[in-house]
Amino acid sequence: MSRFSRGLLLAGAFYTTVGIAHAEPITLADALARGAEVSPRIAQAKAQLEAAEARAYQAGVGPNPEIGLQVENFGGSGPYRSFRQTETTLAVSQRFELGGKRSARKAVARAERDFTALAFIRAQADLARDIRYAHAELRADEDRAVLAREHASRARTLASTAGLLVEAGRDPPLRKLRADALLAEAEAEAARAFGELLASRRLLATLTGSEDPELTAIGDDLAPAPASLPAEIQTLDERLSAAERDAASARIKLAQSEGVPDLTALGGVRQFRESGATAILAGISIPIPIRNRNRGGIAAARSDTAAAEAVLAQTRLDSRRLRRDAEVQLAASNQRLAVLAGPSLGQAAEAMRLADIGYRAGKFSLIELIDAQNAHNSAKLALIDAQLDRARALADLARANAQ
Repeated sequence: MSRFSRGLLLAGAFYTTVGIAHAEPITLADALARGAEVSPRIAQAKAQLEAAEARAYQAGVGPNPEIGLQVENFGGSGPYRSFRQTETTLAVSQRFELGGKRSARKAVARAERDFTALAFIRAQADLARDIRYAHAELRADEDRAVLAREHASRARTLASTAGLLVEAGRDPPLRKLRADALLAEAEAEAARAFGELLASRRLLATLTGSEDPELTAIGDDLAPAPASLPAEIQTLDERLSAAERDAASARIKLAQSEGVPDLTALGGVRQFRESGATAILAGISIPIPIRNRNRGGIAAARSDTAAAEAVLAQTRLDSRRLRRDAEVQLAASNQRLAVLAGPSLGQAAEAMRLADIGYRAGKFSLIELIDAQNAHNSAKLALIDAQLDRARALADLARANAQ
């Protein structure tokens, strides 16, 4: 084994013996609360919601009036060479939106705000699922690291015992070589397990904003399943897709209103410098819609709405399938846990103990002892995997039922 691997193994052994006592234990509830406070993705979604609310307010604001000053009849030739014939006009104009532009604009902004509000909830639900995953992964990797250290310790004892038996002439040298190979495999597995533990710890620390280098996860292995939603209630993803569809539909009316020309009214006063007289002026103007009636924008908005309808249909299929899959996985993991946590684990431990005694007494071979140890190790790993699968199924089901 390389010097680096041995160092990593020693670090793992130190962690499993004394590190846990000094580590910061974090429950799942604490991890969820901390993650919601420090997550950049939650801050981003909140800022986007605030921006959507500001746009919804701005959508109801009409166009500003315009004021203009116009000076005519100066700087020319003849009588217009000076400013004696100057005419000065001060006018105010106001554009009036026609075709329901403002109401359509407000409807689009409200629909986009509703979509962003649901997107904020989705960001919270996605973060909660990721934290549940990371918390469960850390717990599983802690258990795997402890199990790997115990397995390496047994392999170390076995290699020492095999060496003594070979020296005493009871076993052939091949037995010592087999025990040494088993020790090398166990130490390599312990180093790998500790490396995965460090990665899991960094992930949960990143999600929760923790700076504790010895963060450890604690929790309830028998956490209850979240309440199931009735089949007729839309999932969060369905509601989000429906909100996107509604926003696209609102954009059709906005595009249609943009094809209606606006009217501009003007009123003001004109002063004639030569006579000192004044006069009132008034007028209206409206574009002639012979070239641009926004047909392309209307067609695009209708196509976008059709696409959003298709997305909603697909989301409905996917979200309900994911919910059902999570329920099935949870039921399967519960059954698996019931089997693995039963008497079989204790029987494997007892078989390993008896095989160890028998090997030292010369009644069992080294191969039989190794088989018993591997069977016990496999049973504990299967239990850890089943606990992790249940935690993942709970996280998936909580995400599927998020509202």
